[in-house]
Amino acid sequence: MPQISVYALFAAVMPVVLMTATGYFFRKKGWVDQNVQFGLMKLVVWVFTPGIIIDRVLGNPLLNDFSVVWKVLVAGYFSVAVGILVSVFAARFFGISDAARRRAFGYCSGIYNYGYMALPICISLCPPETAGVMLLFNSSVEMAIWSVGLAAVSGRIRLREVLKSVSSPIFFAMLFSLVCNFSGLASELPVWLTNTAKNFGTCMIPCGILLVGMSLPVLLNGFRARDEMRVSAGACLMRLGVVPGLMLAAALFVPALPQDLRYILIIQAGMPTAMLPIVIVQYYGGDARLALRIVLSTTIACAVTLPFWIKFGFWSLAKLSVSAE
Repeated sequence: MPQISVYALFAAVMPVVLMTATGYFFRKKGWVDQNVQFGLMKLVVWVFTPGIIIDRVLGNPLLNDFSVVWKVLVAGYFSVAVGILVSVFAARFFGISDAARRRAFGYCSGIYNYGYMALPICISLCPPETAGVMLLFNSSVEMAIWSVGLAAVSGRIRLREVLKSVSSPIFFAMLFSLVCNFSGLASELPVWLTNTAKNFGTCMIPCGILLVGMSLPVLLNGFRARDEMRVSAGACLMRLGVVPGLMLAAALFVPALPQDLRYILIIQAGMPTAMLPIVIVQYYGGDARLALRIVLSTTIACAVTLPFWIKFGFWSLAKLSVSAE
């Protein structure tokens, strides 16, 4: 069981904060532009993320067992699907009467920052193999985003968009790694290949977090925090209160879950809304300002709530483990 002290939480979160601030500063100063961001995003999606998947999943002893793999995939999918559905239902209580805006509210409140924030914290707090399990978990999260999530924000499932999520280099890197694990080929691959993947993978987290920071100056342009305070409060309640409570309950009480999956659910539970929903809501003609409000309000508030959820979650898990013995 990882020992989660206040200092350990601080040490895990501060690099994310500092790298985000660095990306923001460089974009605000105009030292990087949209073309640089676009090129860096291509590198993250096509090279760095597949690299970290191969490095952390290939040969991972936790991912040689299909009974573990399917539980991780199911948990990742339902962590988003349930969050979206619950948030859509709750939207009326926060003064959102329009059906399209309710769906956008549910979509944004249900999708958390599962990668660039959660992964470095997981690497800092958990055993090394847990990061590979989180990457598999995240691949299932993406499937939920492009299926039930897309159905929520657009009003119907679009097969073409769902297929996009299983035709990316990230998906094929995950598939390749799992096939090698199950077939026993993981130990037979040349060292130069795995070392190259490891080197690329080390770039994924810092570059991804820098990209988040670079996007903030554009998002904040013209934003007024005092507008629609009820929506902001509702988003924080759902994304940082109700949905994390459900995920934590699953981590603590669902039987036969792998221990590392319980760690992942606890860490992911307290994450704020991801940046992606802003783009998706806007693309499908929804209220992008609503999405932006939810992203910013939950991201700011999670500075207080995230350490609490992680500390409380690991403390509760340790207490239950002791009582079970």
